[in-house]
Amino acid sequence: MKGQMILVEWEDIMSWTGWNQELIDNNEDEPEVFKTIGFVVRETPHKLTITDTYPQIGNVVVFPKGCIKNITKLTQK
Repeated sequence: MKGQMILVEWEDIMSWTGWNQELIDNNEDEPEVFKTIGFVVRETPHKLTITDTYPQIGNVVVFPKGCIKNITKLTQK
């Protein structure tokens, strides 16, 4: 899959400070889901590494596999 352009949907942690019981009472304590597009650099059983440029490596993002909700392969027109 190296070099494949993909869309990664991933879940991030949420945190806040102070006394915010109302956030929990209102079910607002949910992790946020984000989307990132990139090219696969490396994939292991525990992580996925992508870059914003290919074949040269530019900005890199490493996702722990546990935070990934979905991966969609993209095609270029």
